[in-house]
Amino acid sequence: MASSSSEQVRPATPLSAGDQEDWRDWANLDEGLTKRMAEHALANDVADYLCFRAVCAPWRDSTEDPQPQNVLHPRFHPRRWILLPGPGRIGAADNLRQMRNLSSGERIAVNLPDLHGHAVAAGSGGSPGGVLVLVDERSLHVRLLNPLTAQFIDFPSVAPVFSRRRVGRIDKSFQDISRVTGAGIAGDSTVVLHFGFDNKLASAKLGDNSWVVISEGNLLCSAFPFASNVYFANKEGLMVVDADAAPAPRLVLVASWPSSDWTMVHMADSSSGELLVLIDKVHFKHGDDYLVEHRVFRLDKAAGMLVPTMDLGERALFVGDFSGALCVSSKDFRCIIPNTIYFQHDRFNRFYVRRISDGKTRLLFGAANGSLFDDLTSYVAWNART
Repeated sequence: MASSSSEQVRPATPLSAGDQEDWRDWANLDEGLTKRMAEHALANDVADYLCFRAVCAPWRDSTEDPQPQNVLHPRFHPRRWILLPGPGRIGAADNLRQMRNLSSGERIAVNLPDLHGHAVAAGSGGSPGGVLVLVDERSLHVRLLNPLTAQFIDFPSVAPVFSRRRVGRIDKSFQDISRVTGAGIAGDSTVVLHFGFDNKLASAKLGDNSWVVISEGNLLCSAFPFASNVYFANKEGLMVVDADAAPAPRLVLVASWPSSDWTMVHMADSSSGELLVLIDKVHFKHGDDYLVEHRVFRLDKAAGMLVPTMDLGERALFVGDFSGALCVSSKDFRCIIPNTIYFQHDRFNRFYVRRISDGKTRLLFGAANGSLFDDLTSYVAWNART
């Protein structure tokens, strides 16, 4: 439609000589410089890399598109992002979800239509490198999805590995045993799933037509992914999946337990290159009331041992039930108490915070909806989600 004279745009004022000296044609930077800038963004966070590529077409043309890449490769994994329970905002469409960055605290809304009709593995133990593990509620086919880049890959149905078949449309018992309580990527192409309620550990490689059960009945915590390995705990000790073993992957002992009087094991990525192992011992008082004793270790893989530690420095652990723990720095968030463990008492459905140095414990009072504490505690307490 023709514009009226009042809507016409005036010609741009020519740049002065000084302005021309300061002006940069950002869209047409040298390709090598654009790539280096993109790599700096990616080194900080994959979300920054995606924002960088979204600036203009020339920058997209000069940098690697994550979409065609293998989602199992860690290059574009959203390592410090967690998917939060519930919709992205009140009244929003069901496929809009919120994510929180554990380093910057940033909260973003992400469109995730793939979550419809799928169960999602819970917690950091169920999302290797931030990649979501989805199980189709009808067919039980498995999909690994990068929630930020939208990369995905499909794996066969896990239905054949379970101890029984589904009975009827709504079979709550079967929903429990088919729930993924931990997951990991071992090596370049092996996916490992832990079904804690059916006591099974299964694996499949890219191109496989079925899953192989590599252990059952002797697993005492969920899978935990760390540094391209998948760790587990059984009565023997801390185990790791050997993805290259023939004819199928197997569990190999990494470190024996320093003692046998423990009830539960949690693991966490220290974010500084160490695997932290938290051993819980439950002391029952009366009825269903109990106290929990925590002991923290770091894995010395070269020495094949768990080294006790009473000092996490500026870090704190947030602990759930089956999934791995979260390690968060008080340097990034001043509201977090350093060298502590935040954990839930199942009987009272409340969170407590305990200092590792002296064991002093206090109740964590209700956090404001949408606050950092609310997001962290909701995440680790969220054992099954869709």
